[in-house]
Amino acid sequence: MTMRTRFRLVCECGHEGNIILSENDQPYSRMWERYSLEGFDGGSYSVDGSASMDEAFSAMKPRCPKCHRLLTVKDLEL
Repeated sequence: MTMRTRFRLVCECGHEGNIILSENDQPYSRMWERYSLEGFDGGSYSVDGSASMDEAFSAMKPRCPKCHRLLTVKDLEL
């Protein structure tokens, strides 16, 4: 089964979206994670094992579609 977690991402201009983390939560199987963006421009990121949010941001390069600002981990609302 895949577990999904949403992390709220807010740009300085007020635009909001999410980073979606999908991860394998099956016992006795290999661990993997996939990161994708919802409401922001940029790529996705997949890794066998686990990654830090810094690694995911570096790979995805999330950009605001409204003001075109590049977002960082500091823009997460945890």
